[in-house]
Amino acid sequence: MTDAPVGLITSAASDNLLKDRRLETVSTPWGGAPVLIGSIGGRQAAVILRYGEKLTLPSHKINYHANIWALRELGVESVISQNAIGSVNPAIRPGDIVISDDFLDKTKARAQSLFDESECWVRVDFTDPFCPRLRADLIAAANRHSNRVIERGTFVCTEGPRFETPAEIRAYAREGGDIVGTPLVPEVIFAREAEMCFASIAPVINFGAGMAPAVVHFGPGSMNEIYYKEGLHDLIEKTLIDAISGISSERTCNCGHALDGGFHGHPPAWLKRRAS
Repeated sequence: MTDAPVGLITSAASDNLLKDRRLETVSTPWGGAPVLIGSIGGRQAAVILRYGEKLTLPSHKINYHANIWALRELGVESVISQNAIGSVNPAIRPGDIVISDDFLDKTKARAQSLFDESECWVRVDFTDPFCPRLRADLIAAANRHSNRVIERGTFVCTEGPRFETPAEIRAYAREGGDIVGTPLVPEVIFAREAEMCFASIAPVINFGAGMAPAVVHFGPGSMNEIYYKEGLHDLIEKTLIDAISGISSERTCNCGHALDGGFHGHPPAWLKRRAS
């Protein structure tokens, strides 16, 4: 059993979501990471605003190493990644909420391991790409707030910052993709290597290129305006409060032992594995 803080990686966190907040800069081997500390649903929480406070940091420039390790340093064991994304699958429409169970990595220039600069070779298992325990908690909470929850789906993560082309969207669909966005990788990889549970909740706010009129990011009629004005953002925050307040304390998954049998070489000095 544990009362470890819950981690949330998102683009914005209202005062209704995160109470009693304070800003703390956490030192990591990759530099300092700004983290908002407070409470969500009565639970201690550590929140990363992945795009920065003013939403000026694109996905391909995020310091993923520092963000994930900062949560680890704060004692976080469970991380929820909130992603507002597009649909590749015509059956998944704007307004749906997807709790992904798999992903396709279509990034091009992002780091693939926390240990890239270390004298070791780490290969963690991804048979369950997202923590099944944490997914179950998110699914249960989402279903209490919406009747448009998609309980499985493959998240296609692209490099960005541009949107995808119609040909790319068609290709992703043929490969089994359901939703598309830019922030998931390498968060999901680094969290597994840090032996933290990780799951994604993804409200759909647009169709991919070629499936509907051109996608607009900001401004009148944009996907961001729709996300906030039509209440999807508030719905997701209510779901997050519900989910985080009820996250099971006992880790019945294998995430906390992800490095067992997958580590070859010399562990870096910064790696301090938690006691079982």
